[in-house]
Amino acid sequence: MSETTVVEKGMSIFLDVFRRADKKDDGKISWEEFVAFFADGVMSKEELRSLFDEIDTHKTNYIDPKELCDYFSTHLGQFKEILSLVEDLNTKVSNMLLSTSKTYPEKGRTDQFITRFLMGLVMDQVCALQRPLDSATEALDEEAKNERTDIVPVQVDDVKEKPKDVAIIPGRVVRRAKRQTSSQTSYEAQQAVGISQVALDSQVERLSSLLDRLEKRVNFDGIVDEEVDVTDDKKVSLYQLEMTIKTGQEQVFKQCMRDYIEATNAAPGCLNVTVRSFKDSNQFTMYEVWTSEGQQTSHAESAAGQAFKKSLSENTQDPGQASSVSIPATWWQRDQ
Repeated sequence: MSETTVVEKGMSIFLDVFRRADKKDDGKISWEEFVAFFADGVMSKEELRSLFDEIDTHKTNYIDPKELCDYFSTHLGQFKEILSLVEDLNTKVSNMLLSTSKTYPEKGRTDQFITRFLMGLVMDQVCALQRPLDSATEALDEEAKNERTDIVPVQVDDVKEKPKDVAIIPGRVVRRAKRQTSSQTSYEAQQAVGISQVALDSQVERLSSLLDRLEKRVNFDGIVDEEVDVTDDKKVSLYQLEMTIKTGQEQVFKQCMRDYIEATNAAPGCLNVTVRSFKDSNQFTMYEVWTSEGQQTSHAESAAGQAFKKSLSENTQDPGQASSVSIPATWWQRDQ
């Protein structure tokens, strides 16, 4: 945004909403950007267009920061106090993190333990607030969908043809991603901590990635003296594929890889699919975990598998270096 928009207490979060919706970073939200950000899998195209026009009080066919803040400021109700408290909490947490980063290294081991314990306690309390909010949001979504089954939810494709290399994920998944990458921070807190918005976003994305890995992960916690009944020694198959994409074919291949991953996740016997990319290179490694090697082989012969194999042949420097190994099933999510 080219100029500073002054907002009242509790409204700074909507400046963050504007920044994330303004994908072109030109200081205004177009109709296409509005749909891409606000489409929730419930509202129809006509309903969202009516909302867009209502917010666009200047009738420019664009929404500026003040228009967005002014609109929501008159519709907050009881949420206004909550958002004001969140703004204060955000500032206090940022200041606490700055202070801790300066004093922690000089503390004794006992004081360092207390600091870690208290920080973990704060994190647990914040996470405890998220769970009921997630449940309530999902319940409201379902209620809205069920009350008008005749409404067709709007998608980004409805207002603008998307490039073939862009994957659109509608509905709640998009809203969850927005919550995870939200970077709402007061201006004063950013000044105090001295951290750029890019750095904050990077840390949030890294945390999200770590959490996803912890939800479904292969358990390699080191050498464990594990005694197993020979008749109950179940195995799973770990398949690895190393790829180097040809220069200029990145977007085409990535879209094909997204399609393949989506099909693989839904395939019988697939436990997990993970892709690692290597910084400043076109190298990728894909890991698939299957209940048996036969199921992985069968999936490779499916339509999705053959399409991906063709893309490998056309868009990578070689067909890909593949290997597989059987690992104990107990290493895969031991708590399940």
